[in-house]
Amino acid sequence: MKVYVTQGHEKGVGLEVFFKSCLMMSESDLKMIQLVAFHDSVSLVLNKMKVPFKISKDFIFLGFQKISVLWLNKTEFSESYTSLLRGMELSEKGGVLFTLPTSKDQFPDFPGHTEFFRSYYNRPELVMFFSSPQLKVLLLSDHIAIKDISETLTNEIILKRLESAIASLAQMKFPIHDILISGFNPHAGERGLIGNEDKRIDSVIKSLRLKYNFNISGPYPGDTMFMEKKSLNDLLVYVYHDQGLGVFKSLQGLIGSNITLGLPYPRFSPDHGTSFNLFGKNLADYRGCAFSLNEALSILLRVVHGKNSGIKSKSS
Repeated sequence: MKVYVTQGHEKGVGLEVFFKSCLMMSESDLKMIQLVAFHDSVSLVLNKMKVPFKISKDFIFLGFQKISVLWLNKTEFSESYTSLLRGMELSEKGGVLFTLPTSKDQFPDFPGHTEFFRSYYNRPELVMFFSSPQLKVLLLSDHIAIKDISETLTNEIILKRLESAIASLAQMKFPIHDILISGFNPHAGERGLIGNEDKRIDSVIKSLRLKYNFNISGPYPGDTMFMEKKSLNDLLVYVYHDQGLGVFKSLQGLIGSNITLGLPYPRFSPDHGTSFNLFGKNLADYRGCAFSLNEALSILLRVVHGKNSGIKSKSS
């Protein structure tokens, strides 16, 4: 089992921050990583980084580090999309998928990784989870317009996405203490004065409490829910994209992992984009990628060694 790292956009900072992260890793950790990429794109980035390197059939020798690589030749739609498909195929056989940043125009008919995964695996319950040393955030919706959130998030889909997330976190041995869920509306609807959508959260919480052995509470006003957090392992669940990521990115900056929950395998990515303006300048900050890679490696080891999970159902 390995962490399979897909190239991402060839004109973004993904490869640069990946190689910088590899320079800081141990030999034993690097043995568990394989890059899936195109030769010319890798060579261009390494030349720009001005680090001694050598490329062979199966490895990249970078300074004193040795990185396993699977070279791709034919492109399907885009380089990042092609490397993603190959990485998914490898991960399905056992492993962790790690996707370097790309842009939405690199996908055929999808606005991003999560939407593509939902369609490819026919799993509408997939959700985005963001992890950092101090904060754990789950989004019930992602790249959809505000006007569509209420119609999209029915009681059924909220419950399915939360149950799917809890199951995935348990499988990855992610410790979760309490779960806090935000409301749809400002002030969580003010008991119906600002909409009735938040009654869906009440209904879902009642269902979840019957199944799981930890505290689940809400709905909380989205702007103050963070202050209710008591533990580093509390899971903050937000209804929509910017409601949760505004808090996460303001507090954590680049240090975080974007994790897709509900796939047949764990999928990680740095919590930042392509930063096209930094491409080729050797100025990209690698710390977010290094943190996320270390989390992916930790998940790989925890799954292999089968340590106890912090999530238990009432039937366990």
